[in-house]
Amino acid sequence: MKSPFFMKRSAGLRWIAAAGLVLGTLSAHASEAPDLDGDGVPNIVDPDIDNDGIPNALDDNIDGGIARSGPFTGQYLGDHTNNENPAEKDIDDDGLADDSLGETDIDADAKTDDDFLETDIDGDRRTDDFPSELDIDGDGRKDDALNEDDIDGDSLDDDDLMEDDIDGDALEDIGDDDIDGDDRLNSGNIDDDTDGDGRINPEDNDDADGDNLRNRVDDDDDNDGETDEDDADHHDDADEVEIHAELDPTVNAPNGSRARVVVQRMATGKVELLLDGRDIGPGVYDVIVDGQNIGQMVMAGNAEESEGEVEFETGANSGDEQPLPFDPIGLPIELHKSGLVYFTGMVPIPPDPPADGSEGGDDGASGAIVTVELDRGAGTDPEAVAVAKVHFGLAGPVSLVIEAESIAAGTYEIFVGGTPRGAMTVGADGGSTAGSLRFIVNPEDPGDLGLDFAVSGEAILIVGGQQTIFSGQAPTAP
Repeated sequence: MKSPFFMKRSAGLRWIAAAGLVLGTLSAHASEAPDLDGDGVPNIVDPDIDNDGIPNALDDNIDGGIARSGPFTGQYLGDHTNNENPAEKDIDDDGLADDSLGETDIDADAKTDDDFLETDIDGDRRTDDFPSELDIDGDGRKDDALNEDDIDGDSLDDDDLMEDDIDGDALEDIGDDDIDGDDRLNSGNIDDDTDGDGRINPEDNDDADGDNLRNRVDDDDDNDGETDEDDADHHDDADEVEIHAELDPTVNAPNGSRARVVVQRMATGKVELLLDGRDIGPGVYDVIVDGQNIGQMVMAGNAEESEGEVEFETGANSGDEQPLPFDPIGLPIELHKSGLVYFTGMVPIPPDPPADGSEGGDDGASGAIVTVELDRGAGTDPEAVAVAKVHFGLAGPVSLVIEAESIAAGTYEIFVGGTPRGAMTVGADGGSTAGSLRFIVNPEDPGDLGLDFAVSGEAILIVGGQQTIFSGQAPTAP
């Protein structure tokens, strides 16, 4: 983990080095470098680009104002578009678009966007973690928009392995309780996209908290401080489902008694084994796995009614768990008391992880999910976004999901391969509008439609009335 001192020093050195390089380069090409106020200092390193007397770091419109000195004294220079305006695509007028890879100091305040001291990346006078700051890097795309893949504008994709601070608040994602800076805690019920990558948690997302640890090897998928096995909100991966098995009573077990074994293997390798019993009779029972006594289960009650349970876990981390000394999956298990065997059986075997190492999708199948952004039609709101996501299983497409946001409320017809396949209803939600439609092989949910047509590479249209709102082509298998 980077220390604040290292971050500060390295960020400062990077800025100084960059500034020196820029000045050295621009001295030979001064006429090519933007210099709004004509003071001979290129905008890219000018602390007051418009010479209005307000430093860039405090200026609501960095590249627009009345010059107080220099060759244009008294004249209004630049534009009238404030930093926070979505139409402002180059806040500091340095010739680098705010969302371009080369733009590392969006608001030209001499603090790079990934500097831990940079608390207002786009210079709109709202700190990046302020509740009403919905566009941290000021690129005109809201932080939770489907097409916003670089929330802090540091030129690192939010899903990039090198991106360890998605919202640019100088807190590494692995310890940040609001990873995407949307003012909704990762552990809260209303944050359904923890890392702000436009994909709902945990569907279609193999790194839900953006900490560069895939859910399969991350023991706290949503970074809420509770390990997955203890987290009621945890979404089990395909091989993490609990498997139950009833044990067989012997002649020593009372009539009507029962015992059950439950096993769960986490993707991190941790194993939980739970044994519970009913009406076996009060007392202490030994749990024998593969001939080895691993612990005891206490049955409380009387001869007619009794109950008890015990939980074992590899790396036990709470007082109500007993240590599990080895992996019991697939091994014989018995329940003994006073040398007598009461129940026997086998510890069940959970499903194996998908062979391709993927997480699977919200349709429960393994494979790979490919997302493409659809093109806006003529007259479609420039803020509107739509995507098509295809989940490819081993035998072909398993599901197709169409999602759209910031379009007018109403009903839209979805065409795939030139044929109408279904209708998507969009309803108002908190001032914006969004909708989705899912096609899936063997649908079970009432809102899903059957996927019984070709998808891969087919044309997709979203049509409202007689107008094509979005168009594009479905992805092909990776």
